[in-house]
Amino acid sequence: MKQTVRWLANLLPPAAGLVALVLVLMAMAGKFHEKVHPGLVPYQRAKAPTEAVADVLEQVVVETVPAVATVQPRQRVDVASRILATITAVHVDAADRVKKGQLLVELDDREVQAQLREAEAGLAAAQADYDVRFRDFQRAEQLLKEKAITKEEFDRVRGAFEIAKAQLERARQQLERVQVVASYTQIRAPADGIVSDRYADPGDLAVPGKPLLSLYDPRQLELHASVREGLANLLEVGQKLQVRIDAAKLETTGTVREIVPEADIVSRAVTVKVQLPTDSATRLYLGMFGRIFIPVGERKVAVVPAAAIRYVGQLELVDVVLADGSTERRFVRVGRRLNGTVEILAGLRPGERVLLHRSVDGSRDEQATAGQSD
Repeated sequence: MKQTVRWLANLLPPAAGLVALVLVLMAMAGKFHEKVHPGLVPYQRAKAPTEAVADVLEQVVVETVPAVATVQPRQRVDVASRILATITAVHVDAADRVKKGQLLVELDDREVQAQLREAEAGLAAAQADYDVRFRDFQRAEQLLKEKAITKEEFDRVRGAFEIAKAQLERARQQLERVQVVASYTQIRAPADGIVSDRYADPGDLAVPGKPLLSLYDPRQLELHASVREGLANLLEVGQKLQVRIDAAKLETTGTVREIVPEADIVSRAVTVKVQLPTDSATRLYLGMFGRIFIPVGERKVAVVPAAAIRYVGQLELVDVVLADGSTERRFVRVGRRLNGTVEILAGLRPGERVLLHRSVDGSRDEQATAGQSD
């Protein structure tokens, strides 16, 4: 009897564990819960508010082809010396604004000053000699009237006076020439502008024709674009073109100022110069990358308000309003932004209606951002 009880006691824990395991498996299989029978559950679509619905419209847009361009000044002034001399001072740096007549560079003028003093002394000597010869000429005229001297003596006095007169004029011209050369030792700004680059420092030798500084007018900037020869025929001087400079976040309208009548023999491209508006040109730097957009035709596109587009990650979605007033979410592919509207490349047709989202700010809405973070 004791052996039977001991055997049952040893058998009870494994049996209890087995029963517990069976119960857990049955619970996981849903044996103790009511099952949902198979079948179709009707989808309840949300109703769209009528005040937040917009139509998908058809719009005619101009088809354009972009051309790469660079910001350049309409006129660049290279400031150079007219004489060979050592630079003693440079009063401006790159990016400085200068006014017309402002002193930019000073050159060593010691030699020129010596020539100036020599010319002044020569003028004084010529003036003194002229005064003596002039008085002699006046006396000779009086004596000739009184027949106190011969005609030959009078001619000699008059000839000496004419020589003195010519020498005086020569001395004056020599002084003016040296004064002009002396003015070259102070190089001044020829016009208002900005210093785009500085090529010299004090101690350098200024050589005639070698630029020391470069100036440009920031109010007269333009885009120089290389346009394929096939597209250049579509442009004409005075034509308005859309331009864009990404680094300055600038989109504006420019005017074709010049079409260079020569194509590059390597790239087969023509240089087109597009003048930028004065108010926008001051925000730019020389050499900035830009684009001009050349119109090549027109096409019809479907557009919706920007507030109808919802963004989830890299996906674009819209809520389409159906005929019964319910909404259906649909993926679309968007294109360019056109004055508050967005071009729809695929996913919608003109005549359909879409739901507007008040939380959309043109990039992402709160709901889409929250869903993305989850």
